Amino acid sequence: MTKSEVETEICLFDLDGTLVLSTEAVERAWSVLFKKHNLHPEDFFEGNHGVRTTDTFKKYLPEIDNTNNAASDEFEVTISNDWGHLAMPLKGASQLINSIPEDRWCIVTSGTTKMAHGWFEKVLINDGISKPKVFITASDVKQGKPNPEGYLKGAKLLELKLYQGKITKKVVFEDAPAGIKAGLASGAIVIGITSSFDRDVLIEAGANYVVKDLSSVVVKNINDTSFTLEIDHL
Repeated sequence: MTKSEVETEICLFDLDGTLVLSTEAVERAWSVLFKKHNLHPEDFFEGNHGVRTTDTFKKYLPEIDNTNNAASDEFEVTISNDWGHLAMPLKGASQLINSIPEDRWCIVTSGTTKMAHGWFEKVLINDGISKPKVFITASDVKQGKPNPEGYLKGAKLLELKLYQGKITKKVVFEDAPAGIKAGLASGAIVIGITSSFDRDVLIEAGANYVVKDLSSVVVKNINDTSFTLEIDHL
């Protein structure tokens, strides 16, 4: 383990695999769907974590009518409804989130609005984590991860709420290569979490730091414009 410190003005968090340990629930749901359509679930596991469900439908299930994302939205509802009992908060999530000033963090997820808010209602609120003021989901962007649109939009909305001028220091928390690439492309420092992929995969994707879970990150030195993250990284 090595300790490093990073000063930042805001933090932007992915949701699945970053605040909610939902990988098993997500993979179970995709396995059922892929097998139903005679596809190999491993195709999804290898390269599509962190990608919008609507984009995965286009890639692997073009025969399904997904007009207005109705089918992909319905599928995501089944993830939390049918498999939500397998999900839990990531270790250290509550302590870290509640240490960050409430107007200096947001969610940027590839999940749909219903599923993302569902994880808060089913898992995170019970762990003491309230919904942030800025909450970006799949329907809020034209292009999903690895495109940086979501992280750029989240940072801009926080910037407008803070009234302190342009934000130049930001940290993204991610568990998947697509999200790491999106965070880097947005100009952020990226902390990768090994909840879904091994350290080497996250480093190869470009993560600046890699941690086992969020208990390895501590907030220090909060002032009017920024704060410091102490990172105990792998």
